[in-house]
Amino acid sequence: MKADATNLLEKEEELAKQRRRQATLQSQKAHVDEKLKSADEDRLLLLEAVQEGIFGISNVGSITFINKSALKLLGYEEGELLGMSATQLICPVQDSPDSITQSNKEILTSYLMGLPAELVDSAFTRKDSSLIPVRFSSEPLKKAGKVIGAVVSFADTTKQKEMENMLIQSQKMEAIGRLTGGVSHDFNNLLTVIMSNLQFLQRQLVDNEDALNLVIKVMNAAKNGAELNNRLLSFSREQALINTPVDIDEMLTEMYEFLARILGEDIDLSLNIGDKDCIAITDRNQLENGILNLCVNAKDAMPNGGKLAVSAKKVRLAESHLGHESSNDLQDYVELTVTDSGTGIPLDIQKKIFEPFFTTKEKNQGTGLGLSTVYGFLRQSGGNITVDSILGQGTTFRLFLPITGEPTSVPEPVKIVRNEKANYEGKILVVEDDDSVRDVASHLLQSAGFEVISADNGSSGLREFKANSDIDLVFSDVIMPGGMTGVELATKILEISPGLPILLATGYAEKKLKDRLADRKNVILIAKPYDTNELPDLINSMMLREAKTD
Repeated sequence: MKADATNLLEKEEELAKQRRRQATLQSQKAHVDEKLKSADEDRLLLLEAVQEGIFGISNVGSITFINKSALKLLGYEEGELLGMSATQLICPVQDSPDSITQSNKEILTSYLMGLPAELVDSAFTRKDSSLIPVRFSSEPLKKAGKVIGAVVSFADTTKQKEMENMLIQSQKMEAIGRLTGGVSHDFNNLLTVIMSNLQFLQRQLVDNEDALNLVIKVMNAAKNGAELNNRLLSFSREQALINTPVDIDEMLTEMYEFLARILGEDIDLSLNIGDKDCIAITDRNQLENGILNLCVNAKDAMPNGGKLAVSAKKVRLAESHLGHESSNDLQDYVELTVTDSGTGIPLDIQKKIFEPFFTTKEKNQGTGLGLSTVYGFLRQSGGNITVDSILGQGTTFRLFLPITGEPTSVPEPVKIVRNEKANYEGKILVVEDDDSVRDVASHLLQSAGFEVISADNGSSGLREFKANSDIDLVFSDVIMPGGMTGVELATKILEISPGLPILLATGYAEKKLKDRLADRKNVILIAKPYDTNELPDLINSMMLREAKTD
């Protein structure tokens, strides 16, 4: 009996030990479970906090989990997506709706074949069937060597695509601007020769009325060509702007009656000019012409009448928003908006409307230079113009004008002193690389009584100047081959003779070249084609003004 009691005690002690071990294990398991639960909660919180969209796919292609960012980007509720086939998010090819894009096949291979995909550009389908451009990565999930699904992370690239498109468009317009500027230079040289010789011919045909009428017709055509060329220069951002502080509200108020008459009674014109001190640094004449152009285009888009609203307000934007290659620092602008209720502009046309010569109007109804001129003027001013349009609903143009900037210092104009006998005196150095233009200028000045020395480039012009100490004025082209521009020639000459009058003629010149001599009162810049009837008087007046200064 005693032995049995002893065995019973031993068994009870063993059982107690087992119970204690079991309790310890259960306690440890509960602690581990708590940690795992906490870790799961942390992972869930982490998934919810991530800005990227994340969702999981099972090995049969159904969505197993999805975070808040993904739901927001795709426009779904969680219950609508869980268990749904992931292929419903995949963007179909436009010409084959039943197939899927090659890039999205990489998602399928992740959970079917275990192959990862990294940073693939594609698009997902939102709940409203619209497409959202994305860049995604897909990582397969494996367990015991088998693929059990995949995790997909993606980011919305809409803004990135917009910025890329803006940069591409800006670069394209920059290239077109440089091309048109270069063509304008050559074209202006041709017009200079044509118009100058026509004026020479006009003087010799005073008694031949029929021939004189023909010359005048050709002259008018050449002047139209010159005006067309000036608008091309405006697009290439090389026109001469007179930037001053402009009260936009005041300007729009003054323009209202004029615009209302132009638009007619069937267009309801309204102004919204609530902001005070809405002042921009810009060229008022160019801005008024731009607004007029936009309003006339709006009228054409509303053949049966409609509403046109013009408004202005202050905004604060990053310079990169305007397509400038600069930092994202915020800057102040005036946003001038022109909104119509017209027919709207198709998307493919919106991408082209600021290009030179692009027009949707009938032949002889427009040159296609109106909007390109506005674009060039605003870009040169440090602003921009954008368009938003919906077919059948209307169009909104937004003009962004800089609030800060240096007003243009306008040089004091030369007072023209005319000599009725047109018999002037003085020695003129003519520097021009185009033979025909140089011949025209030399002939003109010699006919007016000046003594002329000529050179065909900047370097030879500088040599001629150094060899002739009695030169009274230098008349030079700006853009010339050979490594020395007319501006550089003028700079070197002014180092030798600071007070010498210099007249620069240009068909096209980069603004940074012109600005180098902006503060020199004895340097005047004129545009080609110049008027041969006025050129001798201008040169004589420049020499007289300098003589008085001395």
